[in-house]
Amino acid sequence: MKKFSKIFLILMAFLLVSCSNNKKEKEKQNDNSKSSNTEIVTAIKKQEYNLDPKLSNSLNNDSVVSQLFEGLTEYSSHGKIALNQAESIEKSGDFKKWTIKLRDNLKWSDESNITAEDYVQSWISILNKENNNPNAFKLFFIKDAKNLYDGKISSNDFKGIRITDENTIEVNMEYPVKNFDEILSNVFMFPTKKNSKIDKENLITNSAFRLKSYNDEEIILEQNENYWDNVNTKIKKVTLKLVENDILAYQLFDLKQIDFFGLPFYEIPYERRLDSSKKPELLNFKTNIFEFLKLDKDSKILKNDTLKKNLEALIDSKFLAEFILYNNSVPIKQKENLVSDQIAKLKNEVDKILKSSNLQNEILTLKHNGTKLSERILASLSKEWIDKYRIKVSITNNGDASITHATFNMGTTDEMDIKYYINHYLQNDDFSKMYTSIEDIKKDNLIFPLYKRSFSVLVHNNIQGLYVSPNGLLLIKNLLKQ
Repeated sequence: MKKFSKIFLILMAFLLVSCSNNKKEKEKQNDNSKSSNTEIVTAIKKQEYNLDPKLSNSLNNDSVVSQLFEGLTEYSSHGKIALNQAESIEKSGDFKKWTIKLRDNLKWSDESNITAEDYVQSWISILNKENNNPNAFKLFFIKDAKNLYDGKISSNDFKGIRITDENTIEVNMEYPVKNFDEILSNVFMFPTKKNSKIDKENLITNSAFRLKSYNDEEIILEQNENYWDNVNTKIKKVTLKLVENDILAYQLFDLKQIDFFGLPFYEIPYERRLDSSKKPELLNFKTNIFEFLKLDKDSKILKNDTLKKNLEALIDSKFLAEFILYNNSVPIKQKENLVSDQIAKLKNEVDKILKSSNLQNEILTLKHNGTKLSERILASLSKEWIDKYRIKVSITNNGDASITHATFNMGTTDEMDIKYYINHYLQNDDFSKMYTSIEDIKKDNLIFPLYKRSFSVLVHNNIQGLYVSPNGLLLIKNLLKQ
C-alpha cells in the first residue's frame, strides 16, 4: 500500500508539472501570436534614406519617411483628402488665402508640443536657397516665395506664411490655388521639430511610429506612445528589410517572409511583372503621379517642332501600361491607333526634315532611371522610332540625354498639376506662362506625357486596410493583421 501511494504521488506530481508546462507553452504561443499580429514586415530597396521630410524627393524615400512623420492632411481610403494634424482648414473665396488651425493635443515623440511655428519653420527652410532643397519650386505659388528663395527679400519681410497664434497658420498665394489642402499631404510639407537635428540615434518624430534602429540590414520602427491618434493604431512594430536584389526581394513575398511587396516601397521587377499580374494577391492602386519623358530643349532633333510632334505621335501609353507595366496605369493623352496611311505620312515628313537638316546621323539619347522596367519602357519606344523613322537611338542611365524618363508628384488629384514642373523646369518660373488647360500642355509638346502611374502591390490575405493614396503613400499605421 505504501508502495502504491508513493507511485500515485509521483504520477500526480508529474501531471501537475506537465499541466504547468503546457499552460506556459500556451501562454507563450498566445504571446507570440499577439506579437506577430501587431508587427508588419516588408522589403525596401537597399539604399541610403534621408529621414528629413523636407528633403524627401523620391517614392522610395517618401515611403519610409511617411511612417515617421505626417502632416496637416492625408488621403482617406476613399481617395478624398481628410484633416489629420489640422483641426480645421478655411479658404477664401478667391483661393488665395488659406487658414489652418492645428489640433490641441499634438505631441512630438519626445513629449513636447507640436506648434504652428514647427510647421512654418520647416516650410520656410525649404525656401532657403542655401539648403539646396529639390522641393523648393513646389512652393513658389506662395506669395513672394520665389523672391525669398532668390534672396530678393529677407525672411523678416516674407509675408506669404504667417503665424497668427500658437496653433494657427495663414498662407497667402501668388495666384488662386484650389487644392492647397491636397498639397499639404505631401511628405515635403511634413514638419520637423524646430531647431532639432535629423539624427538616426535620436530622431524626433510626429507620426504613429518612431525610429528604434537603423543598420545595413533593416530599419525597425516602434510605436510612438505620444502620437495623437495612438488608440486607432493597431500595429506596434514595423520591420523594413533592406534588400539590394529586386528578384530576391520579390521572392521574400512568396516565401511569406514579408507581409506585402510593391510600390511605393519596392518596384515589382520587370522580370516578375507578368507573373505577379496573375497572382490573386495582387492589388493595383491608381495614383496621380505623372510619368513622362523630359525633353532636352537643346537637342538638335527635338528643336524641330515637326520632328518632336511626330515622335510623340508614335507613343502608345496604353500599350506600355498593359504589356510592360501589366497594370491599369491611365494614359495622360488618349489616342486612337494610327493607320498605315497616317504612319506613312509621318515617316515621309521625318525623312525630308532629317535630310534637309543633315540630321541623319544625329543620335537621340534616351535615359532610364536605373531600373530594368524603365529601360524596357524606353526600349519599346525607341523600337517604334527606329522602325518607322530610322532615327538613330541609344539608351543609357548616365549623363545628359535628349529624352529622360521622369516622374513628378505634386500630391494632388488634379491632372493639371504637372504645370508646376513645366513652369519651373521649362518656363523659368514665369507665372504668366502657367498652363490652365491639359490640352494646351499636350499641344505644346514641352514634355511627352505617358500615364498617371498605378502602383502594384502583392498583399497576403491576412493583411487588411492596405491602401495606396493618390499621392503614392502607403501608411502602415492604417493596417490590420489577422
